[in-house]
Amino acid sequence: MFTSYIKSSAVYASDKMDGPEKRLFIAILSQAVHDAFSFHVPLIEKRAARSFLTSNTPDFRHICEMAGRDANYVREKIRKKVLRDNGWNVDVAIRISSPRRKKQMKRINKKHLTGNAYYAAKKQAAALSQGTH
Repeated sequence: MFTSYIKSSAVYASDKMDGPEKRLFIAILSQAVHDAFSFHVPLIEKRAARSFLTSNTPDFRHICEMAGRDANYVREKIRKKVLRDNGWNVDVAIRISSPRRKKQMKRINKKHLTGNAYYAAKKQAAALSQGTH
């Protein structure tokens, strides 16, 4: 049920080593995911599991490494699942710069002409609008 949250990324796909230690660390991650999202788990244990899975502690990174998993991949998948469970839409692309901000920057960066340069630009704009140079 929860295995999609701890599956390895492409970085670890070529890792064919499967020993008892690796299975142990996979079981630790699986149990943490189970505790984080199961309904029958007490709230304090659920919060502790979610905190562990979304942290960037050396212990979490080490357990992921020993399980053959990418810690950033696991943490991001869990973070998105927690946000979805809380009603957030995490599948929407994030806009880097808003159109309003671009317009504001154009206004700020626009050079104001004064004196003879203003009248020369005004005359050139009038000539262009009439189609003559």
